[in-house]
Amino acid sequence: MSTIRSPWPGAQALAFDLGLAVLLWLLTSATTIGADPDHDPGPAAFALIGASAAFLALRRPWPELALAGSLASLYTYLWLGLPEGPVYLLPAIAVFFYAFARPLKTVLAVLAVLFALNTAYQTFALGTASELWLNATISLVWLGIAATGGRIVREARRARARARDAERERQRADERVAMAREIHDVVGHSLAVVSMNAGVALHVLERHEHTPPEAVENLQAIRDTAGRALADLRATLAPLRSGRPAELRPTGAIADLPSLVDGVRKGGLSVDLRITGDADTVATNLAATVYRVVQESLTNVIRHADATSAAVTVDCGPDTVDVRVEDDGRGGPVDLDRAGQGLTGMMERVHMAHGEFDAGPRPGGGFTVTASLPATRTPRKEPRP
Repeated sequence: MSTIRSPWPGAQALAFDLGLAVLLWLLTSATTIGADPDHDPGPAAFALIGASAAFLALRRPWPELALAGSLASLYTYLWLGLPEGPVYLLPAIAVFFYAFARPLKTVLAVLAVLFALNTAYQTFALGTASELWLNATISLVWLGIAATGGRIVREARRARARARDAERERQRADERVAMAREIHDVVGHSLAVVSMNAGVALHVLERHEHTPPEAVENLQAIRDTAGRALADLRATLAPLRSGRPAELRPTGAIADLPSLVDGVRKGGLSVDLRITGDADTVATNLAATVYRVVQESLTNVIRHADATSAAVTVDCGPDTVDVRVEDDGRGGPVDLDRAGQGLTGMMERVHMAHGEFDAGPRPGGGFTVTASLPATRTPRKEPRP
């Protein structure tokens, strides 16, 4: 549902603009008294000055109306032959705010129209043709100074906004570096301890003749998995810790899936892996997405499904790369809008690759994760003769 924003400013800004209009009216009226010793201003002069100042209160929601109304009040004032002087200040303020509020091309077009209009009015309505060049010069200076001031203030404010944005981005970068350091120190230390303890236990068990082979295989899988996870963690966090905006190196590929599945099998879960098509030409980033989807799906099977077997199918077709991971666990419904980090992370990866993702229970029990990714290929490297 779209929201219609009111053109009117907030109450505080509106009160400020009204107060400014009243102040300008009083100052301009006071300085107009005595501006022409031979002609005292009357109620009409003060009324038109008040009208020109009142239009300035509309400068935020309608700068065009504020400019047009202020100029119309000025030209009526001059047509009635009222004393000149400070009355020119109010339209100049309107030009200032218009140049501040609108894009440069629009401002230049409007200024050209106003230059021609003011020059023609001053020359042919109030003066004579002999005063054309004088009036043109006065109009150019009068409009140019006001518009230039508005543009200078606009650009200065934009520069300050860019500086604030750059400072906030620097602070976010510092926070990312600090977070990467904490993650590396805490998780990296834990993975190193797991790998070390698994290696020690494996060394001790290998010295005994009656050690079950399954125990040795599981300890090897723990040690190898912890080592790979630590290497991936360091490779992923290295650009963040260095503070450089380096592109993160994709980790994992379709060719690494057999090794991933072997590690899961050593943990006691029976996994059937089937890869079809030309996996070697799948682009690196896409292959990394496929690997992560399979890895996270199998992790969820181990942690949540209470399954005894799983099947992984990767079809590297000419147009799409299709991934399917299913298990015989307890299944259960899932809401992808409120899913946990695992499913959410997979869905985000697939959507970033402009693919389609789905996950849910399968008929007869179990759970299925599917992803369909548009295929991007890299040229196959021909072997050297």
